Amino acid sequence: MRLMRIAFAIPFLVFAFSANAITLRLPETGYSATRIVNASGTEISGKLYSQDGKERWETMTNGMQNVAILLPRESRLLVYMPHLNMAMEMNPESAAERGLRPMPEEVEAVEEGRETIDGEETTRYRILPEDKNLDDVRAWLTADGIPVKITGRSTQGEFSMQLTDLQRGEQDASLFRLPDGVTPMKMPMGMPGMAGGIPGMPF
Repeated sequence: MRLMRIAFAIPFLVFAFSANAITLRLPETGYSATRIVNASGTEISGKLYSQDGKERWETMTNGMQNVAILLPRESRLLVYMPHLNMAMEMNPESAAERGLRPMPEEVEAVEEGRETIDGEETTRYRILPEDKNLDDVRAWLTADGIPVKITGRSTQGEFSMQLTDLQRGEQDASLFRLPDGVTPMKMPMGMPGMAGGIPGMPF
């Protein structure tokens, strides 16, 4: 499914300082926003909710809603389809089989400057990915660690992400769970994807 690849493709980063380097980690700040992703010539957008490193991204495809729930500390991606009242689960191994390369929980970065993005004061960082398939990756982070913009290149081409309509605040824990009574089907390795997808972005 196209949305699975996109939703599991965006890093959520916050910065912490040490004596010798800047390290980017999963954020804890709660917020909601509209996320716009461009990759391989395709754009998709939807409502994003994030809390303690977890995220929920709601998008529409051909008039049908899809909900991607990313639980990075559990290494799980859940994709819920309300119109079918069913869900699927993808683990890192099956994601890797589909061309998705996980970012490590911590990445080194170099500070490059400060910019205002959609009204938010941010610091721009050049990320130093260990994955040699990624290049020229940059992230714009707010003072409280929200990544409002990310750009870069992969072997499949350029990609970008930007947040708009950013609203800070605690997000309800129920947003990051499937509805009661819905048990996700696990997508095993070797199973073809349900649709095309946008490969090449780190998640």
